[in-house]
Amino acid sequence: MIVFALVLVAIALFYYIYNEKQKKFSYWKNKGVPQLPPHLIYGNLTQYILQKQSSAENEAELYFKFKQMGAKHGGIYYFGAPKWLPIDPELIKSIVTSDFQHFQAHLPKFSTSLLFNNIFHMSGDQWRDTRRKLTPTFTSGKMKMMFEILLQKTNGLSDLVDEMAQIQKPAEIKELIARYTTDVIANIGFGIECDSLKNIDSEFFQTGQNLFKRLLPKKPPTLFKLLLIALGIGNRRRGILDIADLEDFFRNIVFDAVKYRETNNVVRKDFLHLMIQLKNQGSITDLVNEKDVLKKAEDKESMMSMEDLAGQCMLFFTAGFETSSTTTSYALLELAQNQNIQDKLRTEIREILKTNILSYESLNEMTYLDNVVSETLRKYPPLSNLPRVCTKSYNIPGTDIVLDEGTMIDIPLLGLQNDPDFFPEPQKFKPERFNSENKHKILSGTYLPFGEGPRQCLGLRFGLMQTKTALASLINNFKFTLNQKTSYPPEFDPTAPILSVKGGIWLDAHKMNC
Repeated sequence: MIVFALVLVAIALFYYIYNEKQKKFSYWKNKGVPQLPPHLIYGNLTQYILQKQSSAENEAELYFKFKQMGAKHGGIYYFGAPKWLPIDPELIKSIVTSDFQHFQAHLPKFSTSLLFNNIFHMSGDQWRDTRRKLTPTFTSGKMKMMFEILLQKTNGLSDLVDEMAQIQKPAEIKELIARYTTDVIANIGFGIECDSLKNIDSEFFQTGQNLFKRLLPKKPPTLFKLLLIALGIGNRRRGILDIADLEDFFRNIVFDAVKYRETNNVVRKDFLHLMIQLKNQGSITDLVNEKDVLKKAEDKESMMSMEDLAGQCMLFFTAGFETSSTTTSYALLELAQNQNIQDKLRTEIREILKTNILSYESLNEMTYLDNVVSETLRKYPPLSNLPRVCTKSYNIPGTDIVLDEGTMIDIPLLGLQNDPDFFPEPQKFKPERFNSENKHKILSGTYLPFGEGPRQCLGLRFGLMQTKTALASLINNFKFTLNQKTSYPPEFDPTAPILSVKGGIWLDAHKMNC
């Protein structure tokens, strides 16, 4: 009798879950939006949850399925939550530019913690005001100002690679570049010497690694969590917020650094100094009298609070770290595989450095280097899906379909930028796609590694400068080849939420005579 009752309860529970899911999974169908058959619990995440594909590959596959259907857009489900995927480049262009007023946010702001207290997570008037204040931070003049510190750290990277080359020790390049970018950002963004290139156990580096592990866990949800999600009472983002101790670490570093500089009247040409200007003056100056910016202005309303300052510094780390380390690593992978491209790049670098030192100006003369980095960003976008939120109801052009306010959107960059209709032979690494003769042929709305329009990444100049400086220094001094641990084409880690090579990127470095 008890067994029979338990069976009835189980059947009733299954029926309830099935019924509720069917209602949720009819959302796009009821709107007239094309959708793909969802799994009862996973929605359209089945391949990722079963660890058959990375999250990035999963969404790229959905992109191509919608294209095969002839759809210009489609609806998917992240577990039970609906998401909208624009497929057509014209539609994508409208979202990020002409119809931007309907899509002003990247993500819904579900927390006020330090990690989310920055321009990436802002929207509306708060975003506009903050962007206006931060825009002068990333001008070419400010990049040139920070270049000296960047070059010092790049020389440290070259020294370490030289040591490894001398003893013929292969390098797991992603970890090596991660240590380099950590040192750069710790110094420029937080005003501290991290030195993780020499000491992998440095507190700043390990705390940063811990932060990314918590934000981007490799393990999919457990069966128990999946059951809660299926019942509609689970929170996929709950684990993301369990970082208060790490936020305190970064907050304390910023607070201590600012206090020290203001107490001792210290001026340093870095990102933190520019943030101190916003805190004390409400705007960024040309540093005519640099020490004056340490004094507080009378207009307190325009000033940035200490908490806001720390939030922008934390974004400088989280955004700058992943973008630069990933792009540099994949560029070196492709250069190691394509020796003719590596040789051509080295020739350009050495030709320019014959009469110049490596500087901000000489770096910008390296047009083929720019082509190489652009092609790397096409093939391996650091942000494989560009998120947006519908902040104002939107009538999809050419249809009667209206997106509701609050609808989550993913622009599937990995699929879009590896689509043979837009980039012939997309799996081939061809920097020439981006030279002066061919760049204009790229269809607008198909290449957006840093986004586009008003919400284009503010820090793209810094990220590109960091990547190019590392590549120019390394390729000038070393020849890179694939180590036997690394296969090509790369196999991506199916447990990773971002595009990562399974087993790492192992390269051999060989010292080159100048």
